[in-house]
Amino acid sequence: MTARLLSAFFLLYLLIPTAAPAQASLADLGCGTVGRSPWLDKYQAGKIPPLAKSLETTYVPIHLTIVGEDNGGGYADPLTLLNSFAILNADFAKINVQFYIDEDIDYINSSIYYDHDFEDGRDLLSSFGRSGVFNNFVVGNPAGNCGYYSPSEDAVVLGVNCINGADRTWSHEVGHYLGLPHTFFGWESIGDISKVDAFDKPAPATLSYVGSTVEVERVDGSNCTEAADGFCDTAPDYLPGRWLCDNLGLYPDSLLDPDSTRFAVSGKNIMSYANDGCVDRFSPEQTTTMITNLGGRVGLTDRIPPAFNAARGEDLDLLAPADRSSVPYSDEVTLVWNAVDQADFYLVQLNISSNFKGNVFTSFFTSDTSAVVRDILDPNRRYYWRVRPVNRYDVSGSFSEPYQFRNGAISTATIDPQLDAAVVLSPNPVSGGQVIQLSAANTGTDLLSYQLVDPAGRVIAERSNLRTVGGSFREVIETDRLAAGLYFLRLTLDGRLVTRKVIVTPG
Repeated sequence: MTARLLSAFFLLYLLIPTAAPAQASLADLGCGTVGRSPWLDKYQAGKIPPLAKSLETTYVPIHLTIVGEDNGGGYADPLTLLNSFAILNADFAKINVQFYIDEDIDYINSSIYYDHDFEDGRDLLSSFGRSGVFNNFVVGNPAGNCGYYSPSEDAVVLGVNCINGADRTWSHEVGHYLGLPHTFFGWESIGDISKVDAFDKPAPATLSYVGSTVEVERVDGSNCTEAADGFCDTAPDYLPGRWLCDNLGLYPDSLLDPDSTRFAVSGKNIMSYANDGCVDRFSPEQTTTMITNLGGRVGLTDRIPPAFNAARGEDLDLLAPADRSSVPYSDEVTLVWNAVDQADFYLVQLNISSNFKGNVFTSFFTSDTSAVVRDILDPNRRYYWRVRPVNRYDVSGSFSEPYQFRNGAISTATIDPQLDAAVVLSPNPVSGGQVIQLSAANTGTDLLSYQLVDPAGRVIAERSNLRTVGGSFREVIETDRLAAGLYFLRLTLDGRLVTRKVIVTPG
């Protein structure tokens, strides 16, 4: 099942606290992308003319789909996701290409897709991919890999544990999307570095790979256009498993090419399998290839983005609950903040301590300026929360200063469901200065009383002993003197109770 960024259904699941997935060892995980694209064969054969880097930034829409388990657990942490997205854009800023988050983020609750094999992965991509955008999916386990690019669905899949805000898995898979093979192309079928037959004796002249014969690249560059990845400015690389570099950025052991020339493998190239702390660049030939591939994708980059800036956390004010206040109910709390210029959505974090480093109690995106957190709060406990506005073109930014509140212990069990269903409160949210219409029908003929209360429990307005007419009533509540924020309307009729949240937005 799917749910949009703003959907209450999704938020219901997202707010379930779940343990973070166990951190996988990146040394044991690689990329599930194999082979060379037919497009690259044509390009390197000179059948597709290369394109120069644009002087203007090219913007590419990424439609992002985040997959969780059936119960809504296991989703990628939103802050980590933003940090990884920023690294992706930093890598591609060097070639004047930037990615942005297209429309709302989609979420899918499906354990089959969360931990999938390639067959279920193809079903995921074909069922939920969109046209006219670059589709990216984040799952728990992408067929036992850190990620992969699927040529048939033209989409990228990334693993939760390999999007950690400090790696280049995303950039690696986007490289595949834009036509690049691995620097060690031809050696993928070996898989285990310890089985590479080039440490103590010369490497073979050719390899059998995916039903074809691949030349092994020589150090002197004599076959660099025909061997391996076909790029002459990427050095020979025979290492098909994840590996750590030394302090010079090199594989700590040397290899022998088919001519018995000993060489060291550099870990700098993003399309290698060097560990994330080693890689940091594409080669010039790889860069030209990606620019050319992107330029041939008709309709993907012809949108003109609006002027934009990063949304600023210092422009965001937390409106409710008030700082250091107590909220009146133990089962839920409504968080309210102001709209921020340039913000397309907001990252909300709630924690049980003032330290937001590492895992937090709950963290989620919304495009609204309020969010209901329910069914996870303990009574009489202090919580801390903060909000970060996010622009879809520039995900950098900062959080607001955190606020704290203490969750109360007043139960909602006395609320009368029949009366609650009859009461209408409109509009809600209400713009400051507008009036709120409070009405109900067929409620009985008893006396009516109500109070408007702020989150600290202070009574802002009240009326008592109002008679209903024919079992109905209608009241008007003024808001022109109310500050923007969250309030509670408590209505009683014949001992029956109804409580409604009222959100007042800036007028």
